[in-house]
Amino acid sequence: MISQYDRKSHKVSHYSANACLAPLVSLHGKAVTTIEGVGSARTRLHAVQERIVRAHGSQCGFCTPGMVMSMYTLLRNDPQPDMSNVLQYLSGNLCRCTGYRPILEGFRTLTKEAQGPCGRKNCCRLNGTSSSTSKDDEITPQTTTINTTDAGNRHSLPHENGALEEDLTQVDHLFDPSEFEPYDPSQEVIFPPELKIRPDLDTESLQFVGPRVTFFRPNNLQHLLAIKDLYPNAKIVTGNTEIGVEVKSKKRLCPVLVNPTSVPELIEVQIDDLGVTVGASVTLTALENTLRKIVDSKPEHKCRGFAAILEMLQWFASKQIRNVAALGGNIMTASPISDLNPLLMACGAQLQLQTERSKRRIKIDGSFFTGYRRTAVSLNEILVSVHLPYTNKDDHVVAYKQARRRTDDIAIVTGAMRVTFHPGTHVTRNLTLAFGGMADRSVLATKTMSALQGRPWDASVMDVASPMLLEDLPLDPWAPGGKVEYRRVLSLSLFFKFFLRIKGELSKTLPTVVPPLTSSELAVSQVYQERPYQSTQLFQKVNKNQDPLDPIGRPVVHAGARFHATGEATYVDDIPSMMNELQAALVLSTRAHAYIRSLDASRALALTGVVRVVSASDIPADRNVTGVEERDEEVFAGGRVHHVGQVVALVLATDLNTARRATTLVRVTYEDIKPAIITLKDAIREKSWWDPPRLLRKGDTEAALSDSAHVVEGELHIGGQEHFYLEPQGSLAVPHENDEMEMFVTTQNPTFVQEKVASVLDVPWNRVTVRVKRIGGGFGGKETRIITHALAVAVAAKMMNRPVRCVLDREEDMSLTGTRHPFFVKWKAGVSSEGVLTAVRMFLYANAGYSLDLSTSVVDKGLLSCDNCYRCPNIELSGFTCRTNLASNTAFRGFGGPQVTLAVEDMMERIANSLGMDPTLMREKNMYHPGDFTFYNQLLPDFTGRRCLNQVMSQADYTKRRLLVDSFNRESRYKKRGLAATPIKFGFSFFDIHLNQAGALVHIYKDGSVLVSHAGMEMGQGLFTKMIQVASRVLEVPMEKIHTPETSTALVPNTSPTAASISSDVNGMAVLKACQTLRERLRPYREQNPKGRWEKWVVQAYNDRVSLSATALYKIPGITNFDFEKNEGQPFSYFSCGAAVSEVELDTLTGDHEVLRTDIVMDVGESLNPAIDIGQIEGAFMQGLGLLTLEELRFSNSGVLLTRGPGAYKIPGFDDIPKEFNVSLLRDSPNPKAVYSSKAVGEPPLLLATAVFLALRDAVAARRKDFGLKEDFQLNSPATVERLRLACKDHLSEQVPKIEQGSFAPWDVTV
Repeated sequence: MISQYDRKSHKVSHYSANACLAPLVSLHGKAVTTIEGVGSARTRLHAVQERIVRAHGSQCGFCTPGMVMSMYTLLRNDPQPDMSNVLQYLSGNLCRCTGYRPILEGFRTLTKEAQGPCGRKNCCRLNGTSSSTSKDDEITPQTTTINTTDAGNRHSLPHENGALEEDLTQVDHLFDPSEFEPYDPSQEVIFPPELKIRPDLDTESLQFVGPRVTFFRPNNLQHLLAIKDLYPNAKIVTGNTEIGVEVKSKKRLCPVLVNPTSVPELIEVQIDDLGVTVGASVTLTALENTLRKIVDSKPEHKCRGFAAILEMLQWFASKQIRNVAALGGNIMTASPISDLNPLLMACGAQLQLQTERSKRRIKIDGSFFTGYRRTAVSLNEILVSVHLPYTNKDDHVVAYKQARRRTDDIAIVTGAMRVTFHPGTHVTRNLTLAFGGMADRSVLATKTMSALQGRPWDASVMDVASPMLLEDLPLDPWAPGGKVEYRRVLSLSLFFKFFLRIKGELSKTLPTVVPPLTSSELAVSQVYQERPYQSTQLFQKVNKNQDPLDPIGRPVVHAGARFHATGEATYVDDIPSMMNELQAALVLSTRAHAYIRSLDASRALALTGVVRVVSASDIPADRNVTGVEERDEEVFAGGRVHHVGQVVALVLATDLNTARRATTLVRVTYEDIKPAIITLKDAIREKSWWDPPRLLRKGDTEAALSDSAHVVEGELHIGGQEHFYLEPQGSLAVPHENDEMEMFVTTQNPTFVQEKVASVLDVPWNRVTVRVKRIGGGFGGKETRIITHALAVAVAAKMMNRPVRCVLDREEDMSLTGTRHPFFVKWKAGVSSEGVLTAVRMFLYANAGYSLDLSTSVVDKGLLSCDNCYRCPNIELSGFTCRTNLASNTAFRGFGGPQVTLAVEDMMERIANSLGMDPTLMREKNMYHPGDFTFYNQLLPDFTGRRCLNQVMSQADYTKRRLLVDSFNRESRYKKRGLAATPIKFGFSFFDIHLNQAGALVHIYKDGSVLVSHAGMEMGQGLFTKMIQVASRVLEVPMEKIHTPETSTALVPNTSPTAASISSDVNGMAVLKACQTLRERLRPYREQNPKGRWEKWVVQAYNDRVSLSATALYKIPGITNFDFEKNEGQPFSYFSCGAAVSEVELDTLTGDHEVLRTDIVMDVGESLNPAIDIGQIEGAFMQGLGLLTLEELRFSNSGVLLTRGPGAYKIPGFDDIPKEFNVSLLRDSPNPKAVYSSKAVGEPPLLLATAVFLALRDAVAARRKDFGLKEDFQLNSPATVERLRLACKDHLSEQVPKIEQGSFAPWDVTV
């Protein structure tokens, strides 16, 4: 938070900013508050920190300080904000773990809307009054007593199922807001008095000179003009939101930077009779505040341009960016996809330009932007101010922006349009149509403007405008940015929205001339209106007789949350620098498939601070080889590279900036190898896959297909997904005596790192210790791909005998660590006339990248997911692990299950449509029953899929809402709604049988404190918390006495990866066994003194020389290796099921959409911790939502990842969560195969986002039905705004010429 004193208003203002973009020198004279200045886990949590902790709003914790600072800043400005303010202030914050709901619920308690965590009163899901409530859904006071002798697999006490009427408040909340300390703004840290009495700090001229960059802060206009005259190429920087990104990501050097925020003429706002003149360095937030005051105080017709700007600013970047970015910077950046520049053109904005010798005033019109990021402003000119004129009664200004994500995203296309009518008529006098995203600059549709001038505003406007717009706004098929057809369709769609909007306005003033809009037209022409958010969480509460100290089944707060919220949690890059530590940066390949012909590091080594450049020549060839399933990778690329982003060398330097700068000086020459296989289509064409393909058969599929009453065929492409854990991968290698190497790494798999480091260093495993305190998210991405750089770091540390640290930046991480596997699925299904499956043939193709990694297992998991929840007597499956020239794709939450589950559910939907059958009925007819066998011959003794689906459909009132959705779609032409219900089934275990084990080590110290170590590591999923809960129950001591410090190969050896969702299962049982051993050793002392204290028993045992340390190993029983050829084996320990109902609303003109409501019922057995489990469900669901609707990996046809970094790759944000989000844990579903009857929860809920995808498909089908198009169509994943709009064929999209594929080299490709 940055605070400054306004000497005009005599008030202190606070604003949040992105620390990575804020130059330290720009903060002169301001107060800076970081997370450390807000509260501390050692002393006292601030109210904001307390909320996010106790509302369970922190999982991995890496994003938590940012959340706290944004909310803290809001409270400093407004001690009692409303939720709309909260959402605005959090718009620039991302979380990959929680799904956002608990963060909002916690912060809601600090707002005006604070009414408890539910968000709505008299919830029918809690009191059983819903008209559709079935017997299965009634909440009645039932109890279940479960035996406790089964190795700790059952609760020791009965559990109430639901609650008595007088208890209802206890069943649906995960925290009690009444327990929070009230927020007291009077207790905040005061603004530094010295800054108030030192106006010179604001106004003095500053100059900072560094070895490569000089920074000026002039304090008057003449000084600024003189600097610009002396340094014409100097960059004028206000918020550094553009230059900062280029310096960081593109390694751009800007020798002279000038900050004009102390120049009065550039920071003042003047309002007169003609409009408002805004200084070029006025921030967008200040501009927003000014225009809002004007709009609130002036006649509406004078402020139509201002109102359009305000609407656009709502979606412009994030609050943190708007707080520092300036209006002038936005103009001079001249981005072709600018949000504001087309709107400034439409508003007739004028610019005041000045040099030392002259000044001029020019208009932002069609001649202002002269090319890609070029303007008519000369090098030595300064943009001083921007004049925004008032509008008149005959002016109408509207702007629309379409992006991939509604908030904090760059535009795909922006349309800003202004029309002026002859007074008292609907005949156009002037028209301005400005577009961004349709050329290499912001442009005017001049021919269309001329053609429509003097024309009445009636239906003929669209007839004339549509072909003219296509002529005005041509795009080459290979145009940068891609999405060419979509962008052209959007230009028509946005103009059509404008046409309707203006028609609606005219109908109010000229009702006898212009007919009113239909409700459908009115809805689609208006700008987006935020809907209120609400949620419920329903879980089985513990029995009132359960010991209050027994934490099992209770919503216990994450053990690390306090430290997350205060910034005290330690991650790899938080470890203080060690003596003689070197910083490492990677030299990455720039070719997808090529021989390395030379590597010249001489220029890099000449740079002061560079110590060494390490490459393949510095390590014996046999030790340069590594890999996961096979030894098919290299630590450093030697003779050839196999993908863009492969590690070629490592630069070691005394500081990180020097190391990174030196990487650009290493010259590598390549000779390309043809072909470079990038896409799955390339791989299939070249037959590039690991042999042999995996085959799995049951029954006689060919005969069954021939005998089937109906045969349906289809295919689906499911895109990959970037893990986007908030903490990038990093390693710190510390060499010690006797060939010892201590590794601090961001890994889910410490033993794997230990093994690979030992191999590359040629030392025994016992010389390598791998330590993991916590990691900031993993999701499978940190299971194996740590070898992309950690081994190189270890080699360098041993070579130099100095500590070496390498933490990847976001773009590096995304370039070399791989993603979720893209899949291409082809299927053919036979079905009876009644809708019963008779046969399925399916081909799965997975894009594995250049090395095998875990891809075979991913395909195997996909093959065993081809039934989801459905019986089929005849199945024939083929799985192809395709080799391509991409970074090696790897494990990701769900491990092949999400891709194939989507394909199966899409298949079921399309079969049902082909039969004219309700898809939910089709599913019901084919679902497993308890006691059925899967197609791979595994028994489903307690299949709960039907229960989950029936319960969620009842709770969601599916039948009634289906009728309402259909009714809405009949009435609404341009907006459509979709509704879908989907079940999921997910099996748990590692396919490598030896991995299904875990060890634990438990110490009891003489003071009674307990230390628990085990094989799992903490990445936000709450494993440490659950293990402490298990130990607490077994030992019967409070959780506060138990601690888990870290995961270390020196404490528990031979650990399996923390993956496959089973870590709570195996580690929980290991901890339980070790604690039972200790409890048994202490039993005599308890019996001798049953009223004694824990600490006394421990001391007595110690004095009797009884060991207070115990180890245990647990291995999952009953599973066996699966033989795909014979279709034999027991691949899974057990299954979990769930179901979801989702409703969406789709703008068929743009593809924009939102999830109106999602209901989830998930089977987690007897939950160890409902707060953590519900958090996992919501977080996984939102990650699945991103996979299936938003997150799109785009590559160039030469294999370069184009969607690198958060600017180009978008994950869901706060605004993307369902507007109503209801999660229930299935009751009475104990699991005898896991600790305390629980079930794994990490991965399965991600598959539930399939309901959103199918609901969108349902909405598209409704639109296509209006045009007489067949309902069966292919909608690939992710269902982006582009794919959705193009699937909604209509009179506008049909006017855009289709692009002939293969006739050009596209800007991007789908891999």
